[in-house]
Amino acid sequence: MQTEDAIVTILVVGMTLGVPLFGLTLRFALKPVVDTWLRVREVQARGQVAAGELEGLRARVAHLEHMLDRHGMLEHPVTRGTPEPRELPEHLSPVVRVERERV
Repeated sequence: MQTEDAIVTILVVGMTLGVPLFGLTLRFALKPVVDTWLRVREVQARGQVAAGELEGLRARVAHLEHMLDRHGMLEHPVTRGTPEPRELPEHLSPVVRVERERV
């Protein structure tokens, strides 16, 4: 066998077996990385929606506290040092916090 024939045979066998093995190795090595990246993006997308829902819920709780305080049914009076919600939906009135003496 000539030297050139031996080199060609080694290259053909190497490419025939080496390329699929290299592809499988990359697939198994990169799959956890890609799955993690996709989960992070999914959680971030859900987090943005949850942040909007959280602001809405804060506004609703503030409105309910206001209504309970207005009717004297609030066990723990709302104090003035708590932060106001940034934006209230149009159908909710802003919370007016008044300190009252309990009888």
